[in-house]
Amino acid sequence: MKIITIIFYVILYSLFFTACEKIDFLNLKRNNPLDEKGNMQDGISLKFNSYFVVYDNNHNDIINKGETVYLYVYIKNNGSSTANAVKATFSTTSSYASGFSPTTQVDYGDIPAGEMRGYGSGRTNYDDYYTIKFTVSNTTPANTKIPINISITDRRDNIWTSSFEVTVEGTSENLGYHSYTVVYDNNHNDIINKGETIYLSVYLKNNGSSTANAIKATFSTTSSYISGFSPITQVSYGNILAGNIQIGRTGHIPNYDYYTITFTVSNTTPANTKIPVNISITDERDNIWTSSFEVTVEGTSENLGYHSHTIVYDNNHNDIINKGETIYLSVYLENNSSSTANAVETTLVRTGD
Repeated sequence: MKIITIIFYVILYSLFFTACEKIDFLNLKRNNPLDEKGNMQDGISLKFNSYFVVYDNNHNDIINKGETVYLYVYIKNNGSSTANAVKATFSTTSSYASGFSPTTQVDYGDIPAGEMRGYGSGRTNYDDYYTIKFTVSNTTPANTKIPINISITDRRDNIWTSSFEVTVEGTSENLGYHSYTVVYDNNHNDIINKGETIYLSVYLKNNGSSTANAIKATFSTTSSYISGFSPITQVSYGNILAGNIQIGRTGHIPNYDYYTITFTVSNTTPANTKIPVNISITDERDNIWTSSFEVTVEGTSENLGYHSHTIVYDNNHNDIINKGETIYLSVYLENNSSSTANAVETTLVRTGD
């Protein structure tokens, strides 16, 4: 009896394992929406594949803080069957991203097995298609990862979840002082002397690899030898392309050129004094750069001295100075330098009997 029972159980186990071999557990249909991304459903497996930056504010295809970014997103079918009527909904949980759109489904159409598809939900101002867009906060630290979540469906209401991250990189613009020119000074020699009112054109340069937009600069000085420094408000520089320099235009001097800043140098300023000028630079994304330069107050370049005189009047009208006469002289001075001497005054002193 025991032998018969043992034979029965051997036959029963044999039949069970034979049946199990005919079942492919790995390819059972899995329709649970909570399954991990990339699950195979009806021979279809949909997930995120890649993205590229369609548009960003400084046109360098890099995501920086403060930018409005447009992405084109690809989805791939890693399965063996065509996915029909694929739709995707995008979202993010990042507090650094605002204005995320669209929040509705994006239609990807049919995606054959092994292929990827991208789809545009709208167009940028440059007429390029994009899938999603969002604005990165001005407070976003460099190297912050912004997660993008995707919910994907097909015609049979299968659901896949997928995701990717975009990295907010450090600012690629680099703004700083480049040079200045003297637009106007009182004696018209393009040299800064004591007592003069000076007008300068100041140039900034973008030493970075991408365009800097809506650049503004504020100028100041700590020198006690300077008065009437202007303007104290921001000066607009507009957009500065990578590698380019730009002038800030505050005003225009009649018969001269545009200037950026103006100030008056004290009459007590010693020759070769360095006047520091500080610059605070901002862009449309509230990035801040600081820079500075110095201007030198040079010694007066005019050189005035006696040149000649003529007798305008004497009592006997012979243009000769005689004793007892009242004499009127015209005295000529000469400027032996390369610049104009303004508002010259002289005092004549008798030095002998």
